[in-house]
Amino acid sequence: MESISNYMQEDHVLIDGIAERAAAAAAAGDLAAMERDGTLFLQRLERHIEMEENLLFPAFEERTGMTAAGPSVTMREEHVQMKEVFPQIRAAIEAKDAAAYQRAMQALTEMLMPHNMKEEQMMYPMLDDAMGPDAAGLLAEVKEMAT
Repeated sequence: MESISNYMQEDHVLIDGIAERAAAAAAAGDLAAMERDGTLFLQRLERHIEMEENLLFPAFEERTGMTAAGPSVTMREEHVQMKEVFPQIRAAIEAKDAAAYQRAMQALTEMLMPHNMKEEQMMYPMLDDAMGPDAAGLLAEVKEMAT
C-alpha cells in the first residue's frame, strides 16, 4: 500500500524536476519555457503546500496533540518564509527577466532543500505513524485535492 510519505516525496521529485526545467530554460535564455515551467512550478508547489497545511498537518496535529509546537508548526513557519519569495519569482516571470528569476529561485531553493529533507526524514514518517490504518483515507483526500 502506498504511504503518505511515498506520495509526498514523489510530489517533491516532480516539483523539483519542473524547477530544474525552468532553471535550465532561464540559463539558456528560453524565456517562453522559463515562463511555462516557472509558472507550473509555482502552481505545483503552492498546491503541495495547501495539501500539507489543509489536510496533512491538521490530521497530524489532531492525532498527536502537537498544536503549539512540533514538526508541523515548524513546517508551516518555513512555508511562510518560502511564500515571501513567490512574488519575486512571479515578477521575474512576468518581466521575462531570466537573471531575476534565477536569483529568486536561488533564494527559494536555499530554503526549500532543507525544508523538503525535514519533511521526508521526519514529518512524513511521523504522519504515517500517527495516522496508522487511517492513513489510506487521508491519502485519498490528498490525491483528490491534487487533481
